[in-house]
Amino acid sequence: MANKKMVSVIIPTYHDWDRLALCIEALKSQTYPAETFEVIIVNNDPDDAASELNLTENFQLISESSPGSYAARNAGLAIARGEIVAFTDSDCIPDKDWIINSVKHLEEGAERLAGRVELFFKSKRHSISEIYEKAFSFDQELTASYGGAITANMITWKKNFDIVGLFDSNLMSGGDNEWAGRAEAMGIKVVYAKDAIVYHPARDSIKDLIKKKRRVAAGLLRVNRLSILDILAKGFFVNPSRAIRAYRIGRVSFFESLVSFFVLFFLKLVQTLEQLLLVLSLKKDER
Repeated sequence: MANKKMVSVIIPTYHDWDRLALCIEALKSQTYPAETFEVIIVNNDPDDAASELNLTENFQLISESSPGSYAARNAGLAIARGEIVAFTDSDCIPDKDWIINSVKHLEEGAERLAGRVELFFKSKRHSISEIYEKAFSFDQELTASYGGAITANMITWKKNFDIVGLFDSNLMSGGDNEWAGRAEAMGIKVVYAKDAIVYHPARDSIKDLIKKKRRVAAGLLRVNRLSILDILAKGFFVNPSRAIRAYRIGRVSFFESLVSFFVLFFLKLVQTLEQLLLVLSLKKDER
C-alpha cells in the first residue's frame, strides 16, 4: 500500500457519543485501506467521560479543553500524520467510498474539496424544520461556488494549513468559511466533489434551527465585524432567490419552497436580534 496517500480524518465531538458511534462504524467500513488512514476524535469537553467506544488501532480519542469545534479541529491537526486531512462531524455518517473518492480528486490535482452532504430524515413526512433543511442546509455545491466548504465534509492537503494557517479557534461558528476565505485569497481553490459523500441528519425541530441560527449569527458578526448599522441595514431583508433555486434544482416542491422561505424570514429575524444583543454586549456567544 506504499502508493496510497496517508489520510487523517478529524472529528470534533461535544456530548454526542451515541451519534459518534455510528460515525465510527461508517469509517470502519471505508473502502480505503485501514492501514492508510487514521481517525482522530477530539472530545471538546474533557470533563464529559466518553461512553464505551469500539475503537480499532487506527482510531484515537484525545481531548481539547478550549471551547469550540475549531479549537478541537486545530488540536487534531497538531497530531495528524496524514498528507491529506479530511473533516467531518460526529453526527455525520460517511459513505463507504468517502475517503477513496476524496483522495482520487486530490491526486487528480484538486487542492481543496467541498464534499457532498446528503440529508436524511426521521420519517417520510417532513416537519417544517426538515423542509427548511431540505431547501437550504448543506448545499455544498453552492457553498463551493463562493469558494467555501462546510467542515461536515471538507478535505484538503495538510500542507495548506501551513500556508493558510489554522482555523480561528476563537470562533464558535463560521470558522470554516473564515478559513476558506483565507485559502481562496491565497489562490487555493475549492472543487465540489459530488461523489465524496457524508450523510447528515436533518434538524427536525424549530428549536434546533433557532439554536443553530444564534450560533451562526455570532460567527457572522465576528468574521464580518458588523456594526449596529450593518445589522439593521441587512437584518430585515431576505432574498427569495435561495428558495427559488431550491425549487428550480429539485431540492423541494413549490409548496415546500414557500414554507422554507417563511422559515428563512423568521430565522433572519432571530439572527438580527441575536447580533444586536451581542453587539450591545447584552449576552455572550453560545456554542
